[in-house]
Amino acid sequence: MLGLAGCSSIGPGTVTRDRFDYTGAVAESWKSQMLLNLVKLRYGDAPVFLDIGQIVAGYTVQGTFSALGSVYSTSAGVPGVPNSSVTLGAQGQYTDRPTITYAPLAGERFARSLMTPIPPASLLSLIQAGNPVDLVLRLAVHVVNGINNRYGGDARARSADPEFYLLLERLRRIQLSGLIGLRVRWVDQEESVLMTFRR
Repeated sequence: MLGLAGCSSIGPGTVTRDRFDYTGAVAESWKSQMLLNLVKLRYGDAPVFLDIGQIVAGYTVQGTFSALGSVYSTSAGVPGVPNSSVTLGAQGQYTDRPTITYAPLAGERFARSLMTPIPPASLLSLIQAGNPVDLVLRLAVHVVNGINNRYGGDARARSADPEFYLLLERLRRIQLSGLIGLRVRWVDQEESVLMTFRR
């Protein structure tokens, strides 16, 4: 048993399982948090974001085994009563102590992450990854070359220009045809977008 305990380890086996489990749990919690904050913004409430700072998972496996035996004899033995005894004992313990730290997103960091416009290169990377161009532009863009999208809540809602939906329809048709490709490149330490056309 000592040799078996020395050759086995629970650490490597938990890496694959824990990584995917924690990744799925964090992704689902971010989706739920984002959806809740979108509903809050819709009804004029202040959004609150809670960031996961660190996840530390600790495991402890402990086992003990004991055996005790004794043989004795007395001069005045009682008939039918054995004069020897054997005692066996085993004990096991498994402990899982995950430590998760949370940090509320507030102050300048919160304002910067919430109010900073999305860079065009990031939007084009989403489109190049296969996301529908009409969905990306409808959700993340206010104006394209002077053509306005719909924006604002009930208090200051502004309708989109009719040309905007026509633009989205044509861009989606071009995307489905596969005739245009977009790539983000670094030129002189600045992000630039390279558009390629197939013949």
